[in-house]
Amino acid sequence: MAFPKNCSEYDVVIAGGGMVGVSLSIALSVANENLSILLVDNFSLEKSVNSVESSDPIYHPSFDARPTALSASSIDIFESLGVLGELSTYAEKIKTVHVTDKGGIGSTILDAKEEQKDFFGYVIENHWLGAVLFSNLQKKKNITFLTESLVERITPKSGYISLSVSSLKTEKKNNKPLNINSKLVVVADGSNSNLRENLGIGKSISNYKQQAVITNIQTELPHNGCAFERFITDGAIALLPLIDIPNSKNRSALVWTIPVDDKSFDYINSKEDEFMNHLQDKFGDRLGKIQRIGVRKSYPLRQLLSEEVVRQNIIIMGNAAHSLHPIAAQGFNLCLRDIATLSELVRTASKGDKNIGSLELLNEYAELQIKDQKRTINFSEKLIDIFGSKKSSIKFARNFGLLLLDSFPPLKKYFSDKASGISARRPLQ
Repeated sequence: MAFPKNCSEYDVVIAGGGMVGVSLSIALSVANENLSILLVDNFSLEKSVNSVESSDPIYHPSFDARPTALSASSIDIFESLGVLGELSTYAEKIKTVHVTDKGGIGSTILDAKEEQKDFFGYVIENHWLGAVLFSNLQKKKNITFLTESLVERITPKSGYISLSVSSLKTEKKNNKPLNINSKLVVVADGSNSNLRENLGIGKSISNYKQQAVITNIQTELPHNGCAFERFITDGAIALLPLIDIPNSKNRSALVWTIPVDDKSFDYINSKEDEFMNHLQDKFGDRLGKIQRIGVRKSYPLRQLLSEEVVRQNIIIMGNAAHSLHPIAAQGFNLCLRDIATLSELVRTASKGDKNIGSLELLNEYAELQIKDQKRTINFSEKLIDIFGSKKSSIKFARNFGLLLLDSFPPLKKYFSDKASGISARRPLQ
């Protein structure tokens, strides 16, 4: 992996070195090893070059302790990128999914074996995912990674994009910005994207008036690869299976969605035993006694959609393009399908010596992406409507639906295929 020394020209510049930016860099490199790719990020690379065996291997806030549930389609994509073998070392397989409704009689268990599948997906903590991706990134000779830097300005030209990139390093802040030209610029700098705003691209936001409380827990009984989704009166509790680590086994990742105006309990600052007792009361004893919890964090939940995803020589990707409710765990999986689609289109265009930044190619990407986005949002929104309602009629229908799901295998398979991304686009060929 090279580092730029002066003004350069690149085939692709990616603004944002989070999960999407790094994954896209690797995918484009696999699609065409002759592409020159520049990845620009404002954080330091220092910790990310550590071994994946490090207990704190990643520098980037995108690669924190939060869990990511990878669908079957995402696993296929990572396999096509050559990182699945290493990634699977740090991932736990989801073999069953247990869905319940607190206070109701309806429940269902989805079993991968019953559907002739090895598993439904993987769960991996983001810092391990980041460690694997960065380790792979550094082996790619056609990727240049410019850290502690910021893309300040994007200026469309005739057939290419001119960028101004400044250094955030203290000793280089007064240096002149780098002037870089690129055939294709990918904006992947997060939901609060300054570059999207600077381009004058609007966004629509749906506020769910909910927040997610996340932490890792240790339980008395092993999870055996089971993911739990427990719907309660005013939210949902998801427990996702994690791998054992030294001095800690029977680990699960907790994602607890609650109303933002819930003042009945202090989910973040309460004492550990108080939080564990509160969680135990809501979740039950399916995994025995909750024994330990990790650091608790919270973040607001909203849906953000960019009003445009492509312009000539420009693509908006990742959370800058779409940020979804986590109830269906589809946000990053959708991003990976976007990455696979763009990479395949770029591969085909490169073989035909076509312009990878042409509006024709990018419109083809946008058409596929928006269709997938709508399907994914519709699936997530239906889950929110069904399981987030307090109406007695909806609760009755919900419980009946869970009972029906549990007794009707074809419906089970349809539901699990949707959640696993089986019906979605496939990876790079």
